[in-house]
Amino acid sequence: MSDRVREVAERANLPEGFVGKLVALGVLPAGEGELGLREVRRARLLHAWAAAGLSVETIVELVEGGALTLAFLDGPVMATPERLDRSYRQLAGDRGVPLAFLLALHQALGFAPPDPGDRAGEDDVTMLDIAEVFRGAGAGDDATLRLLAVYADSLRRVAKAEAEFYEANIERRLRATGVDERRLIEVGTQLGDRVLGLLERAILQTYRRHREHVWTDHAINHVEEALEQSGLEERVPRPPAICFVDLTGYTRLTEERGDEVAADVAGRLAGLVNDISRSRRGRPVRWLGDGGMFHFPEPRAAVAAGLDVVEHAPAVGLPAAHVGIHTGPVVFQDGDVYGATVNVAARIASYARAGQVVVSEETAHRSDGDELRFRPLGPVGLKGVARPLPLYQVVRGS
Repeated sequence: MSDRVREVAERANLPEGFVGKLVALGVLPAGEGELGLREVRRARLLHAWAAAGLSVETIVELVEGGALTLAFLDGPVMATPERLDRSYRQLAGDRGVPLAFLLALHQALGFAPPDPGDRAGEDDVTMLDIAEVFRGAGAGDDATLRLLAVYADSLRRVAKAEAEFYEANIERRLRATGVDERRLIEVGTQLGDRVLGLLERAILQTYRRHREHVWTDHAINHVEEALEQSGLEERVPRPPAICFVDLTGYTRLTEERGDEVAADVAGRLAGLVNDISRSRRGRPVRWLGDGGMFHFPEPRAAVAAGLDVVEHAPAVGLPAAHVGIHTGPVVFQDGDVYGATVNVAARIASYARAGQVVVSEETAHRSDGDELRFRPLGPVGLKGVARPLPLYQVVRGS
């Protein structure tokens, strides 16, 4: 095998024999010119297709006949981290980490563990840098792997939703007009070239906005804890209520029926809850895909809205909803609300079962009336809450 074939095989993490076959078929140039990502990408794609049972020879025939194109491989949408000149085994030794941890990083990101002799990538170095920072701060490697798995799963869903959006809203329409596969690929590549940079910037900017809100919430929790410990905490005479609404089984629905169906369900939930919250003088604060957070000046209005939601959700084709409500002081900033009241309401919603509206004792005391009944559930231990809280399930009065 030539040095060029060997180099492509190493950078693509593929058998040299397969790359040599591509050269013999004319898919990869046989000359000794400068090696580029173009050859690596083509080799990786064709190997994946071959592993799926597609004949490389047939694909080459389609490309040469003009029925198919591989030009999309050269677009920004297919850009991946570069390979290093070191194997995974060598990188682990250089960084002083167990090889098993480096391979576990791949599993956490949703990819199959590579062969220890394969070339590592630039992204592997980045992940090791992250793990080193967290390790230095006292976090265990298992916890870091779980965090990275959350990032990876969220980004996989973003990428999948992009593809489903393109297929449903653009590609399907073009195919119906008689556009052939080659042209479909060209249109997709051209669109990706125009929009990819915008989407990546939007993702980063949205992440930064959410991060600011989350860390503001975290800081406010410290302030509230300090006030409570110092005895300086003040009572709010007429505290508002925070209501969390969630759909039961939304994650399973997404996995079984795809993100397009899940987005439709989320849209119908948003319409229902927006209408109900406005009629009860509340307002939506934060949407979470399968639910949302709402602010009500009066706890009684929040309870009534919660009952409205769980009763009307099935009628509009939604899975069963469950609601958690807590009453107390909140901090407003940049259109969002923060504080312990918000966190407790979220925990109560997580405790509630399908079709239930569950509220805190403070909410129940401020919402009593002939048309509402509060059934005690006893002191309940909630994740992240120091002491068990008396909770109540709300039902309509007779």
